[in-house]
Amino acid sequence: MGKLVITDECLIPRRQTWIYYKGPNSIAFLKDFRKTLRFMFDVSSTRCYERKLLWDYTGDPIRFYNEWHVRKEFSRFSTMWVKLRALGYVSKADKSGDFSLEIYGEVKHEFGPTNWLTKYIWIFYNYMFYNKLRERYTAMCRDYIENFTNWAKENYGMRTVTTPEAKIDELHDQEWEEELEKRKKS
Repeated sequence: MGKLVITDECLIPRRQTWIYYKGPNSIAFLKDFRKTLRFMFDVSSTRCYERKLLWDYTGDPIRFYNEWHVRKEFSRFSTMWVKLRALGYVSKADKSGDFSLEIYGEVKHEFGPTNWLTKYIWIFYNYMFYNKLRERYTAMCRDYIENFTNWAKENYGMRTVTTPEAKIDELHDQEWEEELEKRKKS
C-alpha cells in the first residue's frame, strides 16, 4: 500500500525568498555556514548538509554555487525541509563580490498505512486533529526561516530582494552578437 504525503510550503504566498549581499569578502558568510544553519535551525550535524559545492576559478571573478539542506523532524509524521542555494562571485584582486541566497522551506507529512482501515482512521484523525498541528508546524517553519533571514540581515548587512540579483557574467546570444560587433568596429 502506498504512502499518504501532504506537503505544506512555509513561505506562502511566495514560494521562496532571496537575501542579497554585496560588499567586501562575500565568501566569508559561507565559510562557517553549516555551523550557522545548525545553530539557527536547532538541528544536529547529521540533519544539516551541503549538497553541492561548485567553484569556477578559471576567470576573474571566481564564480560559485552552493546548496544546503536542513532537515528537522517535528513529529513522527512531519518533517521540515529547508533548502538554501547561494549563487555569486568573488573578485580575485580585492575579494569583494556579491551573492544571492535563495531560501525555500516546506513541511512534509507522511503516513504509510498498513491496511485500508488504518488509512481511513488516519484520514479522519488528520481532518479532526492533525490539521491544527500541520498549521502550527508550517508556522514554526516560517518562523525558523524568518529568524535566519533577520539574523543574516543584522550580522552581514544583507537585504531581502524579490528576485535573485547576483549576476554571473554569462553573455546571452544577443549580447554575444553585440560584443562581437563592437570588437569588429574597434
